[in-house]
Amino acid sequence: MKFIRDLLDKSVKKTKKGKLSLLHPMLDAVDTGLFDPDNPTENAPHIRDANNSKRYIISVVIALSPVLLFSMYHYGLKVLWMLVFSYAIGGVVESCFAWFKKESINEGFLVTGLLFVLIFPINTPLWIFAIAIVFGIVFGKEVFGGVGQNPFNPALTGRIFAVLSWPSAVSPTKYIIPDGYFDKLYLQTSDALTTATPLSNLNSSNLVESFNPGFLIFGPSPGCIGEISSFLLIIGGLYLIATKIVNFRVPLAALVAISIFTGILHYLYPASNPSPFFHIFTGGLLLGVLFMATDPVVCPDTTTGKWFYGFFLGISIILIRKFTPLPEGVMFSILIMNIFAPLMDEGVRAVRMKKEKAYE
Repeated sequence: MKFIRDLLDKSVKKTKKGKLSLLHPMLDAVDTGLFDPDNPTENAPHIRDANNSKRYIISVVIALSPVLLFSMYHYGLKVLWMLVFSYAIGGVVESCFAWFKKESINEGFLVTGLLFVLIFPINTPLWIFAIAIVFGIVFGKEVFGGVGQNPFNPALTGRIFAVLSWPSAVSPTKYIIPDGYFDKLYLQTSDALTTATPLSNLNSSNLVESFNPGFLIFGPSPGCIGEISSFLLIIGGLYLIATKIVNFRVPLAALVAISIFTGILHYLYPASNPSPFFHIFTGGLLLGVLFMATDPVVCPDTTTGKWFYGFFLGISIILIRKFTPLPEGVMFSILIMNIFAPLMDEGVRAVRMKKEKAYE
């Protein structure tokens, strides 16, 4: 490892200026990814914390790895090809911006590139996938100043652009599935079995409660690549919460809000409203709530703000699912709540300052 470290140090110094400066951002990113930077901070604040950005990134990648491996087993090597494609396209875009701004490439794209794969269906044409990646990085992050300045999740920004531009091409309608798969997924035979996903039949009174709970929890569940197993998503989410990478307040508040709201609807109109179990374990709800809504860059900083953020996120997901033509409301809800996150923090701080002045 010392040989690699010495080689990288020399390469980074040589490419910092001169004809090879185009290679500097990429080599600097490799150096940062393999070794903690030993450069001291020049200006205050000089914060010491074990939970640095590298630890955060690696922890999220570890948490999502079981879902990625299971999707490779189920869908085949195209998942791996999409991952390589995502990192290659994204790496080029990140390198161009890093070179233009004379900055290093942030390792955060290791998570963003992985999320791009998980939030798209396996049948997505690669040319649309590539455009979505470029759009998400440029207009979801770089135009706002890069990592730490983006108000929206870059992966979801690219996904929504693709959904609005080519809705039929990026809808999860085709799957690599074993024989008899739908017979096991559903508990009863229905004419609606030819539809794409369980959420497609959300308002169908004869089908919403006919799904096999085991398949909804453990999978393989139809949908986007990352929706294949709710169980693996929960395990990954609990790992991030246990290691304090993710604040538990956002997902907990969202799940409580969803359970209460859908529980009331199910109690009042059971024929047309599925139970909270159905909503939680279908679609991209767990993927979005555990891994994207909790992004520290786009969610509130204050503790109270996180509770409000998660609660209204859960409410907005169900409102979109039930009362709009869109079967899935997770990605739209997260981006909407990203807009209001700074306002929630400002509101919490304003109330806190008002109380402090009252005691003076």
